[in-house]
Amino acid sequence: MRQLLIVITTCLFFLGCQQAPQPIDTPLKERSDLIRGQLPNGLQYILVKNARPENRVSLQLVVHAGSLDEEDDQKGIAHLVEHMAFNGTQHYPANTLIEHQEKLGMVFGRDVNAMTEYYTTSYFLHLPDNTESMMNEGFHMLAQQASALVFDPDELEKERPVVVEEWRSGLSMMSRLGKANRQILLNHSRFGDREPIGDMDLVRHVDASRIKAFWQDWYHPNNMTLIVVGATEQAQVEAMLARHFAKLAPQTLPKRPDLRVPLDNQLKLETITDSEITTEVLSLNFRQQAKEPRTESELRAQLLNELTMQALNKRLSEQYQIESQHISKMMAMARPLATGYRNNRLMALLTTDDYQSSVQEMFGQLSRFAEHGISQSDLDTVRYSLISRYQQMADSLRDTTNRRVMMSVFNRLRTQSPLVDNHQYAEQVELLANSILVSEINQHLAQMVHTQQPIVIAQIHPDSLDKLPSEQRLNQAWTVAKANPPAATEVVTVRSQLMASPPKPAKIISHREESGVHVWELDNGSQVWFEASEETANQLLIEYRGWGGTAHLPNALRRPAMQLRQMGRFGYAGLNSQQLKMLNAPYANKIMTFVNQDSHGFIGSSDVNSLENWLQNIHLQITQPQVDEALWQSSKLLIERGIENRLTSAHGQFNSAIDAIRYQHNPELQALSLDELHQISTDDLLTAWQQLFASAAGHQLVIVGNAEPEQVIELARRYIGSLPSSTRRYFPVPLPPLAEGRHQIRIAAGEEPMAVTSLLFNQPMKYRLEQADQAYLLSRIISNRLRESLREDAGGVYSVRFAIRFDRHRNQAFGMISYSHEPQRSQELKDQVLAEIESLKTHGVTKQELQRVIHQTKQALVADNLSDRQRIAYLKSAARYGESLTAVEDYLSWIDGVEPESLTALAQTIFSTSNWIDALLVPANDSDIESSI
Repeated sequence: MRQLLIVITTCLFFLGCQQAPQPIDTPLKERSDLIRGQLPNGLQYILVKNARPENRVSLQLVVHAGSLDEEDDQKGIAHLVEHMAFNGTQHYPANTLIEHQEKLGMVFGRDVNAMTEYYTTSYFLHLPDNTESMMNEGFHMLAQQASALVFDPDELEKERPVVVEEWRSGLSMMSRLGKANRQILLNHSRFGDREPIGDMDLVRHVDASRIKAFWQDWYHPNNMTLIVVGATEQAQVEAMLARHFAKLAPQTLPKRPDLRVPLDNQLKLETITDSEITTEVLSLNFRQQAKEPRTESELRAQLLNELTMQALNKRLSEQYQIESQHISKMMAMARPLATGYRNNRLMALLTTDDYQSSVQEMFGQLSRFAEHGISQSDLDTVRYSLISRYQQMADSLRDTTNRRVMMSVFNRLRTQSPLVDNHQYAEQVELLANSILVSEINQHLAQMVHTQQPIVIAQIHPDSLDKLPSEQRLNQAWTVAKANPPAATEVVTVRSQLMASPPKPAKIISHREESGVHVWELDNGSQVWFEASEETANQLLIEYRGWGGTAHLPNALRRPAMQLRQMGRFGYAGLNSQQLKMLNAPYANKIMTFVNQDSHGFIGSSDVNSLENWLQNIHLQITQPQVDEALWQSSKLLIERGIENRLTSAHGQFNSAIDAIRYQHNPELQALSLDELHQISTDDLLTAWQQLFASAAGHQLVIVGNAEPEQVIELARRYIGSLPSSTRRYFPVPLPPLAEGRHQIRIAAGEEPMAVTSLLFNQPMKYRLEQADQAYLLSRIISNRLRESLREDAGGVYSVRFAIRFDRHRNQAFGMISYSHEPQRSQELKDQVLAEIESLKTHGVTKQELQRVIHQTKQALVADNLSDRQRIAYLKSAARYGESLTAVEDYLSWIDGVEPESLTALAQTIFSTSNWIDALLVPANDSDIESSI
């Protein structure tokens, strides 16, 4: 009888399902401008026609094999093969491939590079033009890297240390902590054991046959995709593929590894200790399976989780404006963990070593919001921000450059995501996000809290290890917290508008248009500069700046002025910072306050629909600033921890020692001390703010982007033109010079087997624009020489930071040579650097290397290739210093007349200086090196 009932019930259930069929889940639409194809040998290609820059083509060869495909004795070999692809092919022996690419006008790093990741290894080229001959060159070079590597033993031995130096250059406390967190969260999975950079013992010693084996296993046409973006046709692409790739034979690929991440759903305590930790952190980690969205329902599920964690983060941010007894900040976030998995994380910055109480507080917060939920206004705020973020991403890819289009396609390809149309995707996000109810958010959060067990990770100093509670106590605390949720906290409310009564527009005193730039002067003494650009649809870069910085203030206000970026924490116009976030959430704005030695202002970005809100915010912050003593004391505590970290971390000690000498005449640029911090009051902050920002006279609003001049000036008249103005006005002043004389710094600190050499120099020289332009070319030439000498010949570094600049306010040329390296090689490598400089002074710049750099520079300055960041930099120079509005055209007409002799003379003048800082950082535990310094 019971079996009959079950059968009847089951039949009725399925009958009901048949009567009410589930709606078909709609797949996300692929972008319509993709042209796909495949060769008989299995090589796939994706073509996106694109007109920017004009007559250019970009290529990216994607090999669908990365670090996840390495055998246990090959960790790091996928990455080493990528390096060897630039160190010898059948047609380009040794380093001649890079030399050939640079002769064609490409710059290594900018136009030519490669990357190894978990799933893929890829090689890209941004070709200087789309001629038949250049396309042939590009396809041929990629085909060589795909199929014709020679693995010359000498080149391999030279390249091993370069890979080691790339690994070494990324060593830091933060990288150690990040790696340790990933290993815990991805434990017993391939992801936790296959960092792309690899195992350096294997990289140093693995037999060449195992390196070549990886290439032979995976580098086959049936495991490759070629992305082509730019001004070309499918027929031309297919002809090039037939010429260079069609003859490659497909091969059976090895079996792919198991990529599942085991999720055991048990509360665990995991510990990460590090002697450099000064701010200890606890995190609660809820790992979940999460499909990469391919349908609308899967996308909606992802958005539901994002909104849930963002809403929780909003409430925690409001609650921890001022720290509690045990926790200074608590934040929530959703992060990808691995393909098909995510991690919902609650993280707390600790103020004490009472870890049991801290964890109980974190458990209590989760229990509170699982029980009482978040409000409709919380959801509205984070939903506005999320929709705006996706729309900005879509705008950044509308009618954009080959580089951006190619990277967009590759980013989805490498994460095995559908190649969606970004604009339709943003519209789907908006539609789906708006369909999510606050009840769904609260149900989702409650389900996570009551059905999942967190992994608790403690990042602490080794001395505190014995103060951690047991897992048993944590399990008891978690059970108690869920059964006894704390009372609900008060929801932040806010008025309906940021500015109820906008000011009246100011009068325009003058207007001129020249070379595509509009300049208006308003009757309060401010100016508006605008240049239209189509680089990014709807997007704008903005700066509001005036003369007047720390050098214009009395000594007592100089340190407070450098902390004025904190003013946003206090709010303005009677609103606190949380209320401002709620009012500003629908707008795609970034605003940052800055104060330096000679000027002050705001810098940021916006879009056409958000510009009014951007201007309203700075108007209110300028005219109605406010301070909050409790918030300032809380901010001080965070700054104190940053100072403590600087005093204990290796790089903090190193940089502070350099700055103490370099800025001996500029004390406000030196590292802030605890005593100086404690002396800064809220009155000091408000006084410094009012002295710098009180008058708009002489200030300039500079905007570059995709807007109409009429839109810009109408809003600027209202919100910039109405700012108060007075007779107080600052003008440029000479700044104190950088340090004179020869100085030596030797710091022994840190755990990592890494040294850093930094050589800083300056030379008194009156600023001239032509010399500043020459210094750029000279910097490029010296950078190339140092790369060839230190990396390619010596295998001693991964990259060298080098540049010469001119400071017009100090009338000094200055620069730095800096690189990380093996500690034992510090003197050897420094001798090579100094030998290169001496060779340049003695033998001079060659015609050939100058012409190569000129050719590369001209390629980069083609109009369609200019970024809005470059445009606004040129426009700011025109606004501040009266420089040409046709700076790029002037530069391009000037550059062909530059002779090697002028650069040699400049180098001889600069490097004859007696003003040097010779700084070396070595590990604390290397007794041999420590005793030598």
